[in-house]
Amino acid sequence: MTAGLLSRLGRLLFRAGAQSVPAAGVFGLSWHPAGGLLLYWVESVLALGATALLLTLFARRARAPERGADRAAIASEGIATRDVLLVHGGAFGVFGLFFAGFLTILIGHGHVPGTGLLEAAAGVPIVAALVALELGIDLARFRRISAPDLALRVNAGNRRFVLFWIVGFVGVGATMLFGKPLLLFAVFAGVKLLFEVGAALERARAAR
Repeated sequence: MTAGLLSRLGRLLFRAGAQSVPAAGVFGLSWHPAGGLLLYWVESVLALGATALLLTLFARRARAPERGADRAAIASEGIATRDVLLVHGGAFGVFGLFFAGFLTILIGHGHVPGTGLLEAAAGVPIVAALVALELGIDLARFRRISAPDLALRVNAGNRRFVLFWIVGFVGVGATMLFGKPLLLFAVFAGVKLLFEVGAALERARAAR
């Protein structure tokens, strides 16, 4: 009971901590909002990589003859590694290309300083460490992990890429019209924090 509670709390803290790094950089260290948003994207891609690793390990475990129920659950829950990577990886890849092109234009016209993006890069090792620690919790309890547990993690990824697409194709346009990138970043940071904490709490309730 205590170990389960500690793992749930640790997962929640690491999720919230990963969200706080870009926000702390933008609001506390005066990073450019574009750099903060780029760091959120990196964090989400790393989280996708962690999810893909867990899905791969689960699929490998499900190959055992006595794991027929797990093989059926992979299909019913829609958590095949290849499918998740195609959908999520494609979505984050499209956003990354769009955002990179947008930043190239803004930097070329002097609207975004290149140094602002380099400052945000300092947060990458911290975010990567927090994602790795959260992954470590899941690996430590991997023998007890189930397809529904992994489905909740995949669903959290769905929310991430939907949020990025909303920002990419609505928020960026609004920023170009109204010229308030900090406001867009604040809204994005707040909504993403709510998404991530909600997803972590959902997984915690399911693990009881």
